[in-house]
Amino acid sequence: MSATPARDASQSDAFAQLLRGSLLPTAVAGLICVVVGLFSSPKAAWSAALGAAIVLFFFSLTLLVMKRTADLPPTTTMMIVMATYTFKVLVLGVVMFALRDVTWASGFAIGLSITVCAVVWLFFEMRAYKRLRIFAYDPDGAASLDTSAQTSADPSPDASPAREPRDEP
Repeated sequence: MSATPARDASQSDAFAQLLRGSLLPTAVAGLICVVVGLFSSPKAAWSAALGAAIVLFFFSLTLLVMKRTADLPPTTTMMIVMATYTFKVLVLGVVMFALRDVTWASGFAIGLSITVCAVVWLFFEMRAYKRLRIFAYDPDGAASLDTSAQTSADPSPDASPAREPRDEP
């Protein structure tokens, strides 16, 4: 099944709208986390910026992978997206493991910034997706749920003829 240029353009526009709808609010949330971190210490501010950057990078990467695999069969797309998710979780685990004992970063600020930015991204991504008005079905499709054309009076070829009751002595 090959995609038409119009379909490719609409998919590109959809992913661009999802990215625009999520990226700016998350960047603002990350900036707010940095400003709040400044009230605590410069270390907390840098840590909050690191947490926001991690969220922005990983969530943007997900949209990019989904955009690149949108024309593939659904099972292939799901496999690639799940592999990307696994890669992201592993990288995040390695980063958290590497940062556990550093003195220049605040684990609390990183964790709080990651949590806030991830929730903001997901909320605004869902909002942008809802505004795309993508149908779960084809409203102009030829398939119909009208079953009135099929009648039950026509016996199927496998049906056996009806038996008459026998008189038993």
